[in-house]
Amino acid sequence: MLEQQLSIEHFLNPLSLEEKRDLFNDLLAVEAVYQQNRKTSFYTFRKFRQASRRHVECRKRTLQFRNQRNDELVITQIHEQHLFKNHYHFKVFFNMEEQSFEFVELLLDSLRKEQMRYYSSKTAFA
Repeated sequence: MLEQQLSIEHFLNPLSLEEKRDLFNDLLAVEAVYQQNRKTSFYTFRKFRQASRRHVECRKRTLQFRNQRNDELVITQIHEQHLFKNHYHFKVFFNMEEQSFEFVELLLDSLRKEQMRYYSSKTAFA
């Protein structure tokens, strides 16, 4: 946990305010999709020919972020189909090392705190 927090700080420090804002907005969208689909699986019987294949994995969306230090964050949403059962999940990689989705949640939390500090200091001097 502490190591993840240090990695997050190391990743966020060189980003500009605009890059942090874009990252924050993209991560909010990813979190919303994750919350909606995390315990969801469904069955489909439409495409029998495609469904007859045992296992199909399809990337739906990939987000890639890189800072000036070449630290890289890659988040991939994957749709998996096993016979007739479908479900979605995310894979998170930071510097080519797989992380749990908790890393994204910690990153979002860190960005929220930074955003609150920024806006509270701006209103304090206004």
